[in-house]
Parts: sequence; C-alpha cells; structure tokens
Amino acid sequence: MVILVSHQLAFGQSNGVKITILDDSGKPFEGVVIESVTNNKNSVMTDKSGAATLDIAVNSLIRISFSDMQKTIEVKSETVKAQLSVEDKNINLGFGTSKSVDELTSSVAVVYHNELEKSSLNNPSESLFGQLSGLMVQQNSGEPWNRNATLNVRGTGTLGNNTPLVLVDGFEQDLASVSLPEIGSVSVLKDGAALARYGQRGANGVILVTTKRGEYNSSKVSVSYDQGFNFAFRKPDFLNGYDYARSINSASVLDGNAAVYSDQDVNGFKTNENPFLLPNVNWFDETLRDYGTNANLNTSFFGGGKTVKYFALLNYQNERGLFDNTSLDKRYDSQLKYDRLNFRTNFDIDLTKTTKFLLNVSGNLNGRNEPGARASGIMDAIYSIPSAAFPVKTESGNWGGTSFYDNNPVALVSSTGVRQPNGRRISVNGQISQDLSAWVKGLSADAAVSYDNGVDYYENKTRTFLYENVSFARDPVTGEITFTNPTVYGSETDLNYGQSFGDQIRLATIFGKVNYDTKLGDGALKTSLMYHQDKRVRDGQYNTFLHQNMVALAGYSLKNRYFVDGVLSYSGSSVLPQGNRFGFFPAISAGWIVNREDFLKSNTVIDYLKLRASWGMSGNDIMSANLSEQAFGSGGDYFFNDNNSAAGGILEGRLATTGLTYENSTKTDIGIDMNLFGSLSVTLDAFYDIRKNILVSTGGAIPTALGVTAPTSNAGEVRNRGVEASILWSKSTDNFKYHIGGNFTFSKNKIINMNEEFQPYDYLKETGNSVGQQFGLQSLGFFKDQSDINNNPKQLFSDVRPGDVKYKDQNKDGFIDNLDIVPIGYASNTPEMYYALNLGYEMKGIGLDVVLQGIANKTVFLNTKSVFWPLRGNTSISSFSNNSWTPTTAETATLPRLTLLENANNYRKNDIWLTSGDYLKLRRVDLYYNFPQGLVKKIKLEKAQLYVRGSNLFSSDNIKVTDPESIGIDYPSLATYNLGIKLEF
Repeated sequence: MVILVSHQLAFGQSNGVKITILDDSGKPFEGVVIESVTNNKNSVMTDKSGAATLDIAVNSLIRISFSDMQKTIEVKSETVKAQLSVEDKNINLGFGTSKSVDELTSSVAVVYHNELEKSSLNNPSESLFGQLSGLMVQQNSGEPWNRNATLNVRGTGTLGNNTPLVLVDGFEQDLASVSLPEIGSVSVLKDGAALARYGQRGANGVILVTTKRGEYNSSKVSVSYDQGFNFAFRKPDFLNGYDYARSINSASVLDGNAAVYSDQDVNGFKTNENPFLLPNVNWFDETLRDYGTNANLNTSFFGGGKTVKYFALLNYQNERGLFDNTSLDKRYDSQLKYDRLNFRTNFDIDLTKTTKFLLNVSGNLNGRNEPGARASGIMDAIYSIPSAAFPVKTESGNWGGTSFYDNNPVALVSSTGVRQPNGRRISVNGQISQDLSAWVKGLSADAAVSYDNGVDYYENKTRTFLYENVSFARDPVTGEITFTNPTVYGSETDLNYGQSFGDQIRLATIFGKVNYDTKLGDGALKTSLMYHQDKRVRDGQYNTFLHQNMVALAGYSLKNRYFVDGVLSYSGSSVLPQGNRFGFFPAISAGWIVNREDFLKSNTVIDYLKLRASWGMSGNDIMSANLSEQAFGSGGDYFFNDNNSAAGGILEGRLATTGLTYENSTKTDIGIDMNLFGSLSVTLDAFYDIRKNILVSTGGAIPTALGVTAPTSNAGEVRNRGVEASILWSKSTDNFKYHIGGNFTFSKNKIINMNEEFQPYDYLKETGNSVGQQFGLQSLGFFKDQSDINNNPKQLFSDVRPGDVKYKDQNKDGFIDNLDIVPIGYASNTPEMYYALNLGYEMKGIGLDVVLQGIANKTVFLNTKSVFWPLRGNTSISSFSNNSWTPTTAETATLPRLTLLENANNYRKNDIWLTSGDYLKLRRVDLYYNFPQGLVKKIKLEKAQLYVRGSNLFSSDNIKVTDPESIGIDYPSLATYNLGIKLEF
C-alpha cells in the first residue's frame, strides 16, 4: 500500500465507479491512467481487462490518459465504458507544444495515420483529399516525382504566393520527401491564434506532420506490400485520319479557300488504301501502353524498454510508367521509372528521470528514368501531330516525319536515349528536454537542432534519330498513285554520355524553449518562451534565407471549463531590408466547455459542447529577393577602340521598393465543437481574414513615360471570409460498426486594393472581384452570314466570317475590343467550395471505406491545343469539336467554325471556353478483410489484413473529355488500383 500511494496509482478499489477502457479496435486497454480532475492524487490504472475502480462521485470529471493520448469525460453513472483511441492524442501546435482537445482554443484540424493509410498512393499529399476541414487539396498530373498536390488553407487570401508552411516534427521539410507509413498525424493550423506563433511565415496556414514514435515496454513489427496498376484517367479522343481530312477540308472551305485533300485522298483514308501514304495513326495508342505499375513495400518497427522508445522504418516504392516501345534500343530502357527508398529512425531516450533525449534520423534515396526527349516533350508531340500526318515508320523502316513535324512521339520515346536524375536527402534532428522542477516546481526547458541536406545529380545518355517523309502524286483521272523519292531528315547518332551536378538545398534550424506550469487554485497556468531560427541555402545567387522568431505563450484554464490563450511573436526575415525585417504578431483565443456547467450536467443529449473564439495576426514573407534594391539588366552595346569593338552594357531595370515589408494578415474565428447522442460529432467555424501590405506593381499608378519598370509596393489588400463544417456519425457494436461523415469549406475572397491602373468602365476592374477572377467576352452566338456581320458592331480582333463568334458590345461604342471584356464565372485557381463525404462499415472482419470529394465555383479556361482549340498551327483535332458550326448545323452548333488560321476572334477568352471546373470525384475505395484473431494467433501474428484499394476512380464533371483537374498538356493523371497485404507481429 505504501508503494501504491507513493506512485499515486492503484490497480482497483473495492468500491466507487467501475471504469472500463477500450482501445481503437474495441479491445481492453491495459495501463491507462484514470484520475480525478479535481484531485489528481486520486488515480488508478486499468488492468489486463481494461478495468479499474475509482473512488469518485457521479457527475464528476475524470481524465484518462496513456502516453500522449488524453481524454476528459464526465461520470454519469456508477459504470463507465469509454474508448481511448488515436483520435485522443494531444494536438500538435508546433514548436514543441501540444494541447489536449479540451485545452484547444484555436481552429485546428487533425487526421491520423489510421485514416491516411487507407490510401496506397506513394505521395503523402495525395492521401489528404477530403480528410481535413479547411484544407483544399487539388490534384496535379505529371511524372511520378512531380505529382505533388496543390494545398491551400481556407482558400486564397493574397495576390502573392499562397503556399502554406509545412513542418515535419517541427522542422521545415517538403511533404513529398516523407513516406506515408512514417506519418503519425497531420494537423492543419487555420486561425490567427494558432498561426501567430509562426510570425512572418504563418499567414498562409501551417501544416504540421508528426511522425510515428514507439512505446515503452512493447515490441511490434509491421510489414505491408502493395502491388498497383495505373491507368490513364482520361485520354482525349483525337479524330482518325479520315475524319481529320474531312475536318481540314471543311475548315479550309469555311476560310474561303479550296479543299486541301481530294475526294480520292479522303476516301483513301477511309479505305486504308495505303497506310504509309495515307496514314491513320492513333498517337496515344502507339505511344502509351494500357497500364503502368507501382509497388510499395514497407517494414516498420515499434517498441521500447523501460527507458527507451523507438520507431524505425524502411520503405521502398516504385512506379513504372505508361510509355510503350521503350526497349527498341537494347542499350537502354527509356520507360518512365521512379524508385525511392525511405528510411527513418526515431528514438526517445530517458537519460535520467528528468532528462529526455529525442533523436530523429530520416532520408531517402531516389532514382528517376525518362526518355531523352522528356515526358513533357513526348506528350506535347502526342497532342500536336494529326493522325494523318505520317506513319509511325515508313515502308523502308525509318521513322516517319516531315519537314514540319520532327517530333514523332514513338521515336521520341525509344530513340532519344535516357535521362537519369537521382537524388539523396538526409535529415537529422535532436532534442533534449530537461525537467527543472528540482529548482523551481513546474519549470522545464527544451533545446533542439536540425540539419537537412538534399542534392540531385544528373546522368544522361542521349541520342538523335533519322526520319523521312514519303510524298506522292495522284492522277486526277485514274486515281493512280506515283511515288516520289523520300526526303530524309535528322541523323542517327550514337549515345552521348553526360553528367552534371543538380540542385542542392541545406536547411539548418536551432530551437530553444523554457516552460513554466503551475496550479492556481481551481485553475492552471502554462507559459513558454521560445526562440526559433532557420537558415535555408540553395545553389545559385540570392538563394540564402534566414528566419528568426521569438515567441511568448501563455494559457490559463479554470475548472476545466474556461480556457484562454495568448501569443506574442516577434519575427524577422532576411528577405526584407535591414531596419525593417521584424514585426510583432499578437493573438488571443478563448474556449468555454458549456456542458460542464451545472445547468447542463443532467442532460442526456449533449456529451460535449465547446465554444471558441480567436483573433490573431500573422505574416507572409514569400517574395522575390532584393526588391528593395535597384535592379539592372543587360543593355545595349558600347563601341570603342580602333576596331570599333563592341562591349555589352547594363541597363537600369525595375526601380527599388521603398519601405518593403511583409504581408500582414489579421484573422478572426468563431467556432463550436459538439458531441451529441454518443455518436455524433460536429465542428463549425466562421472565419474572417484581412490581408494587407500585399506586394503589387505601381505600374498602374505611374505613367509609362517613366521609362523603366515601375517598382512594387506594399499597397495590396485582400479580404477572405467563409465558413467550414465537419460532421461524423459513428456507431459500433461487438460485430458491426459503421460511420458516415463529411466536411465542407466555403471561402470567398475579394480584392480591396491592387494598385490597378485606370479602367474606363467598372466591369473591367479586377478590384472588387476575387483573386484570379476569370474575364472574357460575352458571346451572342455565331454570325449567320455576311449580312449578319455587317449589321453588328465591328469586331476588331481579326477578320470575321460566317460561323465566327459574335460578341456583345458592353460599352455600346459600336466596336468589339478589349473594352468589352467582363467577369465570367469564378476564379481560376482555388474553388470557393470544397467538400467531401466519407462513409464505411466493418462486419465480421470485412470492411469498406469510401471517400468522395468535390469542388464548386471554379472556372477553367479550355484552351488546350488540338483538344479544345483544333487545327491551329497544323495541330490535331479531337471529338470535342464535333459540334462546330457549319452552314448545315448553324442552328444547333455550340462551337465556332473550324479554321486553319489563328483566328484571334474565336480563340480568346470568352464564355464558350470559360466553363465550370466543378467536379465530384470518387477519390478512394478501401475494401479489406481482417483475418480472425483466433487464426492469426495460431500463426504467431498480431494482425493480418488483405485489401483492395482504388484511387481517383470516377469523376462527375462538366468537361468530360479530360480530367477536370488536368486540362492541359501533361503526362496523364492516373486511376490506380492496388492489391495489398499487411501483417503485424
């Protein structure tokens, strides 16, 4: 009994409230500490059955905790059953600080590894679709190493760079450099109170990644393997040779010229008369194979002893691309390849009872492989070359091509050699925490250092190829074809070997913090003083940046019902001029847990109800270097000496910015957190952000007679406001559990000031509209005939003919020009609405989890050559243009006439090409089977799971012919299917 009392713990008592604690999977949770909130000396620990008895009155508060998981609940009867899960971990706020859910007074969204790992995508950013309220994640296509999703926190709040700050375990790091199995949780800090501590780097929001750590007196090994198959999500449907020839003829006639192809030639395309002279090549099918593959092998080790905790990981991932014909030259394989090995070791070491040391070592090795012509060049060729231009190979076996088309896509894949970049990255950081209560009760200190180094190397084996064009003449009477001698272009060269040093980045960070916590009657005070400094160095001129930040934090709680937090940051950046580098960033926030008041203690509906409010300031220093200095560029030549030799001069460039400073954001947030009926959780927030001191050009306010580029000025201002909500209903029994939930963010910004030049009409102004608002001409259909052209305002962009777009004269001046451009639709960058639906169930080991995610109020510009804008510059044409104007389809056509000319009238921004970018996508499907525990135990396993997963499987949208998130020319976005197994020992 003396030992038990000295440790303030007991393994059960004979009377009092009986409490049972379960873990994530509903199993008894041993070793959980349960204590009275009002008297923490009254505490117990759960036994092997997850049970303990605590001498406490009904309607009192108890706190249950294990490691970094903590939860406060109200005792409403003499028998309590509660679950302590990963969702109850303390929430990371960065700089070595965290808060329990109760203590949190700011707006923070968190997702944990158990949800993220239901995705098998290699890039962690692609696992975040719809997972975090307030975080807008938009997909990007591209090569495997360039597929980072675009992240925005609560929309767009600036005219400048809107990229959020990403920290991994408290240190700046690229999210893509971390493998998904390393991640324990991802937190998004959204409001002024959470962001003020980041000073000049917090205004765009902060994403905190916390990696996994071990546990004392435990040991677990986790092994998983995924095999995946990638398919192009959507491919444009380019017309075959016959339809292309007919389209060319139609366009030429509508231009007022003769047909390009004779009727015999057009029929020859249809009958496949001679595939070498009248080819019909589907360049997508010839260049890309049906599918690519990916694989992911992960081995993780968790555990610890009495004084050490560890987590270690080895993760290997690869992807093999969609290109075909990659090994025609036996000396190399030009397939798009990406291989990466990630490693991590996280140690927590108790040096003494009061001294803890954390050491994290992580990094990756990666190798890339792509054709010498690069994926971008190959995709551009596929989108450019018509199906009827030339054959893949001529009858003599040479690559096909012409004097104009020198970019045969199949040859670009197979006969240009390979480029093989490879990268290395290592990150090491250590932290020591010292409890100083022996000197002053409640005093502690932390210190940390970090060094991150990444470098790329390039190895190339490139070559060129020979190609030829075979032309012919056809007898107009007999139709007989006469061959002409082929014309040969290019040259067949041997491999040219080369290597070079690529980019290098070095990032060093130091951090120190002193903490003081104390009890004040029914309240508690927690305070911290911190210093943080990081230095980032990249190769090249003007690529060294230093940030310094000093922060004071104070948090007070009273009766576990009332909470208030204050922040004061003094932050500086080397990108700003001396004497103007630092600024103050204050914040205050408060929370009230209403259900713990006496007037709600007897309710049976509200399990938890907290009201929050916050106000705070933060900054954004992302800008070009040396704006405060006069810029110079290359000027004209000077001629001197007897030979009148020329020497280059310099020319005055952009003028220096005076009083250069950071963007200043003032954010206000009101929120509510609720748990109802034992199954429903709801979070609601309303936010308001004013961003001032945004850098804008002064060119609109200074006459061009100045003669040089006008300086930038901190005169811009943007307002951003909106609401967000997340909701989850979950129920579970012994054999069945299910959940359905979702989140929604609406964010609308408005440009208050951008130093805009004078506009003669208000509708021309960007000021007053959203950042990135689309502008264009308003169409009134298509010209029917010359009389229709003559009787309408004169359109000045280019000569018009019947079938061209007719525009509205907005200013009634009798002309259609750039003064008739009006706002159309919404912004082009960030949608105003972002939402997701998550639902799933598990029964008898079989489970299904589905995530649908969508956006609304985004306008995209359909200007991709060949796909939306056909034939211009001798490019191709897709089935999208099937409803183009002709004299016979004049009444039903939705697109202007086809033309072989540039046609500046039709092909410009207007409401035909500006269309809705809204979509609803099936982002993730996870179907799994957990083997029965009885069977698993017999083979000495802790857990065994089989799963089938799919990502980016379906989209409902207005565009249809391409992925709505990737409408340009790029390596295709992918639909991915994975089969995997996971074992735990």
